[in-house]
Amino acid sequence: MSKATFATGDTTPAKAPMSNAERQRKHREKRKAELQALRAGAAAPLSLRLALPLQSAAPVVPTVSARALPDDSPSLRLQLDAARKRCEAQAAELAALRAEHEPLVARFLALRTVLRAVLGKFSPAARHVARSHLQETGFIEWLDAD
Repeated sequence: MSKATFATGDTTPAKAPMSNAERQRKHREKRKAELQALRAGAAAPLSLRLALPLQSAAPVVPTVSARALPDDSPSLRLQLDAARKRCEAQAAELAALRAEHEPLVARFLALRTVLRAVLGKFSPAARHVARSHLQETGFIEWLDAD
């Protein structure tokens, strides 16, 4: 990092001015730490983040100081409200998609089980032909999954 220089007869190190590269490195490290702090806050489950009251939403990330997100900033408050509404809408959409998707997944799992049982009853030559066709179409990985 920065090198310490000694004045003649002085035993305390004097700081040398930072070079541009050191200044840039410190700035990048600071931004990276802020990004990691924000990501850590976003890693909380969506249900927990949505359940938080409005006043406690800003301090969810403990490493971000209160100076960075003041409570009296109306623009930040509006952005937070808008983001919450979008998040709630997306969570509702996701729940609807999952509700539609779950029956299909169950049917495909049942189909895979039946197909495995049927292939098990084939003769070795017929099994080889069926598996080679599944290999050509890319479904053999699906069949052999689990």
